[in-house]
Amino acid sequence: MPEVNFNRAKDKFNFKSSNGYEYDKNESYGHYFPSKYSHLIIEVEKVIAGKRYTHCQILNRGKNLSFERIFTALPYQEIQHLFWQVEEEDEHNIGSRVEKLSTQDVFTKIKAKDKHCISVRDPQKLKDLMYARDILSETEMRYSLFPLNDASDENVESLRALILMLFDMETSNEGVAKAVANIVESEKKETSDALNFDIQSFLAAHDSLKLEEQKLTDIENKTREFEVLKSNFAKYSELSEVETRFVDFYLCLNSKLKQVSGSVTTSANKIKELQQQLSPITEQVRTISQNLFTANANIKTAEQSISKTQKDIDKGESELSRYANMSQQEVLELLDEELKDTQDKIQSLKDVNARRVRINKIEAQITQNRITQQNIESEIKNSEFAIQKQLPNDTLELLNSINPRLVLANPGKELEKHEIDAIDNFKDLFSDQGYLYNFWGQEFKKSNTRMSRDLQRELDNIVSEINADLSEKSALERQDYENPLIVEKKLQELDRELKAIAREKTVISELNDNVGALKVYNKQLSDNQVAITEFTPQVESLLKRQAELSEQMEFEQQQKVAFSNEQTQLFTLQGSANGTKQAYPKIQKQLDKQSTFNNTATVTPEYLSLLQNDLRQVDHLRAQILEGLREFARDEFIDLDNDLFSPSPMPSTIYQAYSNVKQVYEELESQRQLLKSKNRSHNESVSNYVDILEKNFEHISRFENQLNRSFEGISVNDLTEIEVSIHVDPRFKNLISEIHKSYNEFSDHSLSEQFYLRLQAFSNAFFKDGERNKLVMSDVIKKVSYRVKKDGHDSWQTKQQSTSTTALINLKLVRILLAKLRADSCMVKLPVIMDEAANINVNQYEWLLRDIKDSGFYLFTAGTHSSGAELVHMIGNHYDVDALKSAKPYTAERARVVWDGPQSFYDEDGFESFTEDDQIELLEGVDETI
Repeated sequence: MPEVNFNRAKDKFNFKSSNGYEYDKNESYGHYFPSKYSHLIIEVEKVIAGKRYTHCQILNRGKNLSFERIFTALPYQEIQHLFWQVEEEDEHNIGSRVEKLSTQDVFTKIKAKDKHCISVRDPQKLKDLMYARDILSETEMRYSLFPLNDASDENVESLRALILMLFDMETSNEGVAKAVANIVESEKKETSDALNFDIQSFLAAHDSLKLEEQKLTDIENKTREFEVLKSNFAKYSELSEVETRFVDFYLCLNSKLKQVSGSVTTSANKIKELQQQLSPITEQVRTISQNLFTANANIKTAEQSISKTQKDIDKGESELSRYANMSQQEVLELLDEELKDTQDKIQSLKDVNARRVRINKIEAQITQNRITQQNIESEIKNSEFAIQKQLPNDTLELLNSINPRLVLANPGKELEKHEIDAIDNFKDLFSDQGYLYNFWGQEFKKSNTRMSRDLQRELDNIVSEINADLSEKSALERQDYENPLIVEKKLQELDRELKAIAREKTVISELNDNVGALKVYNKQLSDNQVAITEFTPQVESLLKRQAELSEQMEFEQQQKVAFSNEQTQLFTLQGSANGTKQAYPKIQKQLDKQSTFNNTATVTPEYLSLLQNDLRQVDHLRAQILEGLREFARDEFIDLDNDLFSPSPMPSTIYQAYSNVKQVYEELESQRQLLKSKNRSHNESVSNYVDILEKNFEHISRFENQLNRSFEGISVNDLTEIEVSIHVDPRFKNLISEIHKSYNEFSDHSLSEQFYLRLQAFSNAFFKDGERNKLVMSDVIKKVSYRVKKDGHDSWQTKQQSTSTTALINLKLVRILLAKLRADSCMVKLPVIMDEAANINVNQYEWLLRDIKDSGFYLFTAGTHSSGAELVHMIGNHYDVDALKSAKPYTAERARVVWDGPQSFYDEDGFESFTEDDQIELLEGVDETI
């Protein structure tokens, strides 16, 4: 188990004596770790994918009843000498303690041999190691002890309960029930079974809801009386203030007439002011708009000129770029030469003398080009003497900045010392200042580019020129014999070539003029754009203001017409109102006291007529309303007010009483819905409680069915069928039965009183004094029993079986429950612990051992020296635990040593092999026949 201390030892380990005494934490701690040298070691073997793995888990004593663990992938055989040493002179190989045994020293030595060795104190880390289940990961499974399908706290507790059963297969019925309860608890889907519930509050709420329902029924029964009162009061509300409303109407009429008359005058004045403001703005808009038109026309012209000039510049620069490393003047001179040369070719085709002069010129060119060819060939041959290869970079950088052609020089030999010194002295005359050179106050920039020569290309070009000259010379010499048509064709080609050269020269020669013109055009464009930028906001602002003023003037003109029409209507209405005022002295008296209206009135002929009719109905409705309100007050729908029952109640009293009655009926439906909601909420308030109880009961039933399905086909001894029964507390079972009978959470009515009483009784029984409010399976599951069918019998039997049979049935149950916890694709072989082998008749061991093995377990039992050879033979291995004692134990009371392997029987073939062993000498002097 992933424990790190002996606190709560009775719950964690359940260590107890043969008579049932449970050891406490101090006794358990002292037994397993009596001294600081105490260690417990378990060796685990695993087979994963056909490969065997071994690891050891070492437990050592800690502080305050705690213990720690070391995990190593080494087998026990490789680490045993760290804990127990066997000297050569020890003929019985009993061995003795390791002096000054230290856990830290042990860990250090193991760590030196095993890089995977770790020390663990954290319980969660222990869970991760001991219950790992990923068989595809060698690292994760390295220290796995029991691969759980889920290493949750509930599953760990379930595993604990099952392991305790393996240590006591004769455990009582209560022990089996506890183990089953733990497994059921771990499989529950609900994470919480909290059952917070106050029965008394629940019942009080029920009584309160009944009273609410009766009151709402009484109110609903007098709905017709309220509708009559509502209609009368609606009329009275208007008529009771008709005199005041008429006064307000009359004052509003006079006020509005005065206001409208003033509005007519104001509109006329505004129209005049707007006309005065609009005239100068209109003139400004016209002037600036003309300026913008002129500027836009100039911009269009400038953009066209810029476009044409830029194209000419681009064309000139494109033509000039064809002559790399040549200035514009050099290109023009070159084009002049080509132009002159082409003209000479044309003339030589037309005139014999010109032809002779041309031939002589070609011969001179051939001679000069051949000299140039020889010079280039010499430079190629002497390329290693190029000046760029003989001078340092800073010197070359200076020469390149003075004249780029200087760095192309080739002296044809290695520079002599005085020549290099002369160049260095020359370089020293210049001051290097980073990006430029200074020569006695004159500065010039460093050149970032350096000319390069392709000598082979130059050689190819000069050879091409020589060949072309030779070809032309040959053609001129054969001119007299040439076909006139061919000569004419040559003249046409040369004429086209002459024109192309002339065009190219014109484009390049005009480049500077075009660049200057472009600057002029750009300046014109910029100036006019500035004008646009300057004038546009001005004209936009003026246009906006012009539109605003025009809109205002149009609006004022419309307003003036409307005000004039309204003024005429109001004069007519005033005449009619004056007649009504004279007919009612009370109104006249009020007008004498009141100069301004309190509430705005609708000034229309229709409203005036309505006021005149309402003045005659006020008294008639007042008496009917008072009687209705007094009746509702007597029925206690509203609070009693003494003034309401006086001969002449105040208007405010009447209004407040009506408002209260109206509010009651306006809220009637919402109160009815609220009552229904309260009823449903009231009933649903116990639904969580009921739901938890039902789910727990259903889960127990499902678990019981699962167990019985697992027991199908299992037989034990002479038992052919076995079924498991899980018994729950009768009070829990009875409550579930009552819930199924009477509970309905969706009802609009309160549940029966009997249901509440039984619910309260159960709550008091299981959750006394509010100590806790969670329903756990260990409280509910009280017993687990078996019923069986024996071979040859058709009826079920429930009587207690023999100790061995009960143990085997429990073993089957443990196997089934372990399978629920164990990860898929994994098998675990665990021991079944029986304290006394003699408690079971030897005749039963043959089928008992076979059944234990078939169930995936093996037997581990204790016996006295009187245990017979037959029993030892059936079980297989026998350890004599008190035969040897060490002279040097770790503690005096722990001197017994069980070191060698088990004793066992050999069959005839096995014994023949055994006698060939060197240990045959152990049989010397023995006369018994084996």
